[in-house]
Amino acid sequence: MGRLEASARVEWSGYSGEVSGATGALRAPTSTQAELGGPGEGTNPEELLAAAHANCFTSTLTALARSRGLTLDRVQTAVTTELVWQDGHGDHRLASSTIRVRVTSPAPRDDVERLVHDTERECPVCRAIAGNVAMRVALEHD
Repeated sequence: MGRLEASARVEWSGYSGEVSGATGALRAPTSTQAELGGPGEGTNPEELLAAAHANCFTSTLTALARSRGLTLDRVQTAVTTELVWQDGHGDHRLASSTIRVRVTSPAPRDDVERLVHDTERECPVCRAIAGNVAMRVALEHD
């Protein structure tokens, strides 16, 4: 059984800080969103989750394609997350994550659709939010 650990940390003061990953590849200013009363300068948890979801979905999709011998010329994945709250900014929660993936491949559309469906089932981030956050996947196949 394989195992991978990833870690990140945030150094924070007032309404802002810096998020960094242990590898050194991730380093970004972060702050409370303007919609929640903060300065809105820098990244935020929802944007970081969208990036993680897009990256994880793409990594899983390409790994599955490789194992099936499917050629992928190009993959573009965009994820939008949605945070909702009641008036007064209380009880905010992640409501949805929408994945839009464009796959350029000589493979038949049915094979690409099956690949995307299986990716949704196997992607660790998809699995982590399943049942808690509404998730939609839209495929464009060239």
